[in-house]
Amino acid sequence: MKSTALVLTACSVLFGCATQPTVDVDYDTTKDFSTLKTYQWMPAAGNAASDELLVGRIRNAVDSQLQAKGHTLATDNPDFLIAMQLSGRSTYGGSTGVGMSVGIPVGSRGRISVGGGKSKAIEKKEGTLVLDFLDAKTKSLAWRGTASATAQPNASPEQQQQRVDQVVGELLASFPPKK
Repeated sequence: MKSTALVLTACSVLFGCATQPTVDVDYDTTKDFSTLKTYQWMPAAGNAASDELLVGRIRNAVDSQLQAKGHTLATDNPDFLIAMQLSGRSTYGGSTGVGMSVGIPVGSRGRISVGGGKSKAIEKKEGTLVLDFLDAKTKSLAWRGTASATAQPNASPEQQQQRVDQVVGELLASFPPKK
């Protein structure tokens, strides 16, 4: 239960961070992407199904980006389907330290120092978004975009939407692929 909450927290704040995401794109080089004009969303599943607000932000951003490129959301007979996957994890790296030291002079040359300190590993939450574009007829994977970033848990809803728009824009900059 604790790990599920961690994944959901990391996913829900994935896009509220200031660092650049890591973006990776792969696609079927034999696919004719010029034939893909209409699309439909597949139902949210897994971790994506449990965060309605983030899923809505991502879908709105993808819809906006695709429509700007001439694609249309279709209710019947789409050319391709879009599936979304979300995941999150905690990483630990570096450390932060807190300490104190006291020096007591002894005589004209000596000094006694007493000190202590603690260090604590820095925890970072990372989230990953994967968009899969599938051929609607064959259900074969045509294009995949993946973005990973460090999360900032205190981002406002407006900051999260701005980040979603930015990340989705970076992902879809390579769609359709130019051969």
